[in-house]
Amino acid sequence: MEPSSPDEARDDRADRAAQNEAVFRRVNERLEDVNEAFQVATDTAEFICECAKIECAERVEMTLSKYEAVRRVPTHFFVKPDHVLPEEERIVERQTQYVVVEKFGRAGERARQLDPRDG
Repeated sequence: MEPSSPDEARDDRADRAAQNEAVFRRVNERLEDVNEAFQVATDTAEFICECAKIECAERVEMTLSKYEAVRRVPTHFFVKPDHVLPEEERIVERQTQYVVVEKFGRAGERARQLDPRDG
């Protein structure tokens, strides 16, 4: 079914983006579990970019404590600097390999609803 208005089309895009990001977040939750088992050897871990592009598999390296700091806020995601969607997210932190974005509006609502740690 085609969206009936530009606002509806924007909401549909936001929903698809949130669902894609939720997939990467679930993958990263599993990667965190694996990396915690090896934390004695190293405090850094590789995660998958949490952008909206379902075909993206770019890696992001960060400490487990940094990952947890990002995850504490359900609307925060880490993405490669050129993967930001300015119409749905704002940059709240910049690092060399990645930026932390905050989802807002419909995308923020969906991010909270799809957070695997919330429920």
